[in-house]
Amino acid sequence: MAISKVSLQGWGVGLGVLIFVGCGGDPQGRFVGEVDQGIQEANEGRHGELEGKLSQALQGRVRSEGWEPRAALAVAGKKDREEGAKYRLSDVPKFEGNYAEAEIIRISGGKEKRMVVPFVLEEGKWRVGAAYRDGRAWEEPDF
Repeated sequence: MAISKVSLQGWGVGLGVLIFVGCGGDPQGRFVGEVDQGIQEANEGRHGELEGKLSQALQGRVRSEGWEPRAALAVAGKKDREEGAKYRLSDVPKFEGNYAEAEIIRISGGKEKRMVVPFVLEEGKWRVGAAYRDGRAWEEPDF
């Protein structure tokens, strides 16, 4: 059985992808990619799809304040649409294994507001956390 140069290249690329993904590749790069995906969903007005990007702890915290996560995201989406808000990732000030923080910028009315958001690795995916590891308050006024 002859092996062509093209099939060898295909196997090499496939093996490289398998090794990269199997070994975790660049964990911080994966984190940035997942955060960027969530930001893109918000910028496209698909706030309802962000529910799966909230950690179980954060969903519980939202419920303890009398909201269902989907309803809270709908309210945030409405506010974003009314204000023409867009988001972008500015920085990753902390990345520590299964915990990270992302600095997110909200742009509305020509003004920028920044907030550092905690994330936790949960079930193999990065999700918005309910608290910072160092005990800072999560809420930011007027973000």
